[in-house]
Amino acid sequence: MKKLILLAGAVSLAVVGIDHYDIDVKKSVAKVRQFVQPLTENNQLAQDISEKIPWSELESTEMAELLDHPRVKAYLDREQLKQEIKEYFADLGNLSSSEAWDAIEKVENENRVTGYEALSMKLAWLEKNSLNEADFKQRAEELFNLYREKAQSVISRYDPHTQVPGFSTYKDLERSIVEEVQQMTSFPNGMNKHEYLRQRLQEARETVYGS
Repeated sequence: MKKLILLAGAVSLAVVGIDHYDIDVKKSVAKVRQFVQPLTENNQLAQDISEKIPWSELESTEMAELLDHPRVKAYLDREQLKQEIKEYFADLGNLSSSEAWDAIEKVENENRVTGYEALSMKLAWLEKNSLNEADFKQRAEELFNLYREKAQSVISRYDPHTQVPGFSTYKDLERSIVEEVQQMTSFPNGMNKHEYLRQRLQEARETVYGS
């Protein structure tokens, strides 16, 4: 049944290319642990998906071909890794602590979770593997500092002029519009200078970025 549920998800999701890592992460480590319980065979969504697949109409060769499709295989691999992480935190799986850490690193490096979600899971991992509270606090602080440095590095490299399409064009328009409006002494439709400037800048943004 587990295989059917996974395959049902693969058929439904891999075809449209959806890759959503659905571990629900909350602010505290305790809450993180609560939301990484493994899926069961009674999961209603998985059951509903499974029941909509015409399994009896699929020949064995068709099933094998479907399972061998690269996107389906990739989806099943991702689902397997996700399940293993969940089972690790629920003390039900076979992953060692080092393997669980590597799995978290893998989904983070593949951009399947946000930095915040990865940090939350790593904090849960530290809580599970620290010798005592003092050890956890020290290692957690080191982890926070590492992520803070990463964030600062990203910010320092961020250049909207080269990384945001249309940004330079808009800034040129903005400068030109501000200079023009500053020289005006009257404004249409009873608007004051501030209202007219705001309207012109909004029109410029819509022109460059779309409505």
